[in-house]
Amino acid sequence: MNTTDNTAVRRALLVVFAGIALTVLGTSLDTYTHRPAWRVLAMVGALVQITGWVLYFRRTRGGAS
Repeated sequence: MNTTDNTAVRRALLVVFAGIALTVLGTSLDTYTHRPAWRVLAMVGALVQITGWVLYFRRTRGGAS
């Protein structure tokens, strides 16, 4: 892997961790306040996390660029 690939992998993992943070935040706030808007935040976080994993595996497994 060259420097460009390493940068892309790091960005993909940053997206994964941002998704994890959004999911945990949304779930915690939903548990505390019982408002459905926080469930939406948790779902958005899950979608961001999935996107990050797709980007990560596409770079590390040699998928289409």
